[in-house]
Amino acid sequence: MKKIKELYRQLLTGEKPDFALWAFPIVGLLILCLLPYLLTREKLSFLNYTDTGQIGDTIGGIAGPVIALIAALLTFLAFWIQVKANIAQTTQFNKQDTDTKIDRFENKFYELLRLHKDNVDEISIDGYEKRKIEKRKAFVSMYREFRNAFFVTKIKYDELRKSQELKVEYTDEQLLRLAYIFFYAGIGIHSDKLNKAMVGDQFDNLLYDKVNTELKDIQENHKTKSKDKSLPELEITGLGKSMTPKSYRPFVGHLNRFGHYYRHLFQTVKFVVNQDDKLINETQKLEYLRTLRAQLSDHEQVMLYYNAIVGFGEAWISNNYFTDFKMIHNLPLPLADFGITPETKFKKEIADGMDLFEWL
Repeated sequence: MKKIKELYRQLLTGEKPDFALWAFPIVGLLILCLLPYLLTREKLSFLNYTDTGQIGDTIGGIAGPVIALIAALLTFLAFWIQVKANIAQTTQFNKQDTDTKIDRFENKFYELLRLHKDNVDEISIDGYEKRKIEKRKAFVSMYREFRNAFFVTKIKYDELRKSQELKVEYTDEQLLRLAYIFFYAGIGIHSDKLNKAMVGDQFDNLLYDKVNTELKDIQENHKTKSKDKSLPELEITGLGKSMTPKSYRPFVGHLNRFGHYYRHLFQTVKFVVNQDDKLINETQKLEYLRTLRAQLSDHEQVMLYYNAIVGFGEAWISNNYFTDFKMIHNLPLPLADFGITPETKFKKEIADGMDLFEWL
């Protein structure tokens, strides 16, 4: 069977024939041609059919089944090759369809990447003397502002606990959330309603009021003191010092900057992660997300981490975008040294051997 298929393939493809394979059918054909001559020889009296008139029937009876079998085999081979051709064609169509889907995915991914860059370029903070703090530099200033808000919150909390005015205990992670609310929504008459709605009953009113008042004082005195380069420094043992940025009025809120920025970044990661594994496997997804992560500056990754752990971006953690998909892999750990550190937040995952941070 294999020899017959190989012969048929050579006939169809026009390849140079393999004479060893052709020997069998050629010899068989010669024997069929010589049969009439051999069967009518007088010397072969025991096979002499010259007087019976049955030579044609004899040869037909011998050759007929052989020819029918060869015809059946050739017909089978024709159908078999057609099936193989159909499978090859289907495979080609499937490959083209897959390539088309990958092209569509990549086109949308790189478009989302471009939009992310546009979002970063649009970030701008109005500073003093008509200055603007823009693009990635704005994240550096916002990081310092948030760090300062946490220091204020932590110091006021420690004072209230020491004086025993505050009976409720809060963890540093909880204090981070309170600081982030003031940082995110700002302070003042236009922000109070939103702040109180976000705080709800999570924090004691005494702590909320103390922190709110202190941040207002810093904000009111900021412009004059920043010109004199005499901004007060806050210090917490083990965390070092903190000072608000000098170039703009702090605690006016960043809701209009962060809302769209984080939503779009999250949707970009979700778009990659939710691709069918048969189309884009996990290794490839990590490569695409590595390309996205490469667009994030150090301070962007730090602020992304804090945005997630304070609850505003909790879906980053619940969907394992920080662990399985390593979206803060390049986060510089020394910058995230206040509140709850990444090493503490993901202690279990690190202990399990996950390669979460390149700084470890």
